Amino acid sequence: MRQYLFKISTKLKDEIKDPQGQVVEKISKRLKIFNEINVKVGKFYEISFFAESLDEAKTKAGELAQNILTNPVIEEYQIIDIKEIQ
Repeated sequence: MRQYLFKISTKLKDEIKDPQGQVVEKISKRLKIFNEINVKVGKFYEISFFAESLDEAKTKAGELAQNILTNPVIEEYQIIDIKEIQ
């Protein structure tokens, strides 16, 4: 078995209102940092686990993200990095 490290990000889907993102947008405009800005707040996960192969690891990471880390009705995920460790 090999150990893999995954980096997964999650955020609200584009059609879902993001109250935290809206606050960042308003403040950055008020402080004149940006005239126009679009912010989506999300989460970042770094997960390591053992699997027989890279394909199995990708499948397990996808299942974890879809079934546990996100609410698929309102959120989406992206696996942003994969590497074998050890």
